[in-house]
Amino acid sequence: MSKSPENALYRTSPVFKKRITQLIYRQNCTSKKEFAALVGVSEPTITRATLDGIIPTVPVLLTVADALGISVEYLLGRSDDDRLTPAEVPASFHIRIEQLKRERNTNYGEICKKMRFPRTYFYEWLKEKTFPCADYLVAIADYFGVSADYLLGRTDVRRR
Repeated sequence: MSKSPENALYRTSPVFKKRITQLIYRQNCTSKKEFAALVGVSEPTITRATLDGIIPTVPVLLTVADALGISVEYLLGRSDDDRLTPAEVPASFHIRIEQLKRERNTNYGEICKKMRFPRTYFYEWLKEKTFPCADYLVAIADYFGVSADYLLGRTDVRRR
């Protein structure tokens, strides 16, 4: 489940479309189907990305980024550097969000007031069964001053 804001910025993106197309070429794939199999996602997901720039769910973004060893920040067009320094001990989004909340000495209610989404979203995410949509992921990362990859537990480097 991924709740998405009505005015979502990260539903479609020409940069995401371009990045996926470039990655297909860089991987020497001869088709979208071949690339989809390489990164472990469905062919329709890759087709929607290359034709319309439709950004998939965060778990699918993670699958692509992990398969290629690149950053989610790069996929989303928030960085021109695709390199990722893997975390020594990978964490999860659910652990990182709790850690960042404690560091900032705040609570989910206060964060939600600033983020303008319901507090219940955090509780859904903390059940470790869901992730925020790309828009909320980016907003939360920006709120805490960290990269999406750090927030997702993929790297120990906080900034992009």
